[in-house]
Amino acid sequence: MRAFAYGFTAILLGHLLAKSGASTLVVGLVLSSIVLGAALASLLLLRVGGRIGTQRAYKLIYALLAIVGLVIALHPAPWTIALMGLTGVLSTDANDNGPATTLEQTMLSREHHSSRFAAIFGRYNGVAATFGSLGALSQGWLSHIHRFSTTYIGFYILVPLGFLGWWLANSLDLPPDTPRTQAHRGLKGSPVRRRIIELSTLFAFDSAAGGLTTSAWLSYYLTTRYHASAALLGYLFFTFAILSAMSMFLAPFVAQRIGLVATMVSTHLASNTFFIIAAFCGNLRVAIVFLMLRAALSQMDIPTRQALIMAVVPQEDRMAAAALTNAARYSVRPAAPTISAALQHIAIGAPLVAAGTIKVIYDGAILIWARKGRYLTRVIK
Repeated sequence: MRAFAYGFTAILLGHLLAKSGASTLVVGLVLSSIVLGAALASLLLLRVGGRIGTQRAYKLIYALLAIVGLVIALHPAPWTIALMGLTGVLSTDANDNGPATTLEQTMLSREHHSSRFAAIFGRYNGVAATFGSLGALSQGWLSHIHRFSTTYIGFYILVPLGFLGWWLANSLDLPPDTPRTQAHRGLKGSPVRRRIIELSTLFAFDSAAGGLTTSAWLSYYLTTRYHASAALLGYLFFTFAILSAMSMFLAPFVAQRIGLVATMVSTHLASNTFFIIAAFCGNLRVAIVFLMLRAALSQMDIPTRQALIMAVVPQEDRMAAAALTNAARYSVRPAAPTISAALQHIAIGAPLVAAGTIKVIYDGAILIWARKGRYLTRVIK
């Protein structure tokens, strides 16, 4: 449900910002506030999540989602959207890495053995990507309706979805929180503290690059460079998300044969090569082809990355590991949309090249880390 809402609103937001005539600086600041909010919320969860409880924190996120949707729909000024973005419950992509994802990763890891992590997170992310694609598609369909694609009325969708999410979260039958949860004590004294910090640093590097080209920004880019309509964007991002979902379902099977890290690196490297090529396409159709190739591979590292995090730390450290790695991924992103706006003064496709290049460097770094820690073959099947 949350992925559906984000797939719907992220694409709509990028399109509306492009059509509003807002400067690239304003667009950058609005998108930056959303990713900053996700980072702050994840860090807050690391500090107080254990005290308020997993289920209560999860319910609070959905209540906030409903409130934020109502406020933006009623008063869609850029400063309002930026302020609401700081709550941490919005996303610039269908697949978020905010506080809700942190809680979900922790809950899933409690209920399954580490040998099942890749399969579980593949299914978890595949379902999210599928419904994110349906959200984008619904936005495309509704954009045929008069004035829908020129107003923020679409953000009303967050209200019923937020309340329904709260009700479902309240009815979950969750195992009790671990007594020695990391949310109570942070990472002090943890034997895997260094390992979590190393992973957080590496994932932050990758996320910084991803922040340059979020779905909302890519929607803005395609509208600005190729004059893509809101309806076309909905269909495009539906296709991208379906390809991503298929790859997420496939990722565990690949990981069983070549390992988590090898799956992460090989698919990520190929997808970012396609991303760089897309920046040099002068024709929308050709650009779409390379973006589709990229979408078919780019998300296979998500379930494998989440499985890797949960597999290399003990259960009592998993909430801290999930919270810190997710916070690290988002803490470096707030400045990314503004940097992306600056890069467009060099060339409108420059953010694509910069993001792809940085991610290729990350692939090499994660491979070196895994070899040093002997995780290439030891972790998972």
